[in-house]
Amino acid sequence: MSLAEIPPMERGRLRLFAINKTEAEIRAILDEGTYGIQKLLGANDLNPDYIEVFRVADLGDMGLDDYLHTGYDIPRAQLDPQAGRLRALEGYVLVVLSLAFRDLHVTLPATPDLTLIGTFGAPAVEWTTSETITSTSADPYSGPPKASRPVSDAAMSGRVATVALLVIFLITALVVWIA
Repeated sequence: MSLAEIPPMERGRLRLFAINKTEAEIRAILDEGTYGIQKLLGANDLNPDYIEVFRVADLGDMGLDDYLHTGYDIPRAQLDPQAGRLRALEGYVLVVLSLAFRDLHVTLPATPDLTLIGTFGAPAVEWTTSETITSTSADPYSGPPKASRPVSDAAMSGRVATVALLVIFLITALVVWIA
């Protein structure tokens, strides 16, 4: 069983986790830096620029739902159904944006240290389609082939001059080598 499945090339998603550890254990994780967060998530090669760990109480009167809306531009329509749960959270939380996973497919293992509170943001784009394009504008180009232009006199003169210079260079090199 996994805590979360992150598809490759995911964009625009935010995952919020509650950290189920004591203050001292969280301080030890934060002291380890990126490595500590990687161990906590069970994922390697994270980009720490897209990860945030903080104590919910540090938000003061703002509330976690207001913070996610204001700080991360999460739509109210996604936050309002969970506003009560978000405001009731205590302790530390972990905010992980999609870009933290460096466009890789990542499976976060289930762990008692983390609880996934929610995944917010734009849903993944589905690029597959079952429709066939039947528009004539989608047909291959069927006009007359382009006529090739004849080579201009200037271009021909340049080519002749280049060949003449190469021949002169080779003759000069041969004379120097023989002498």
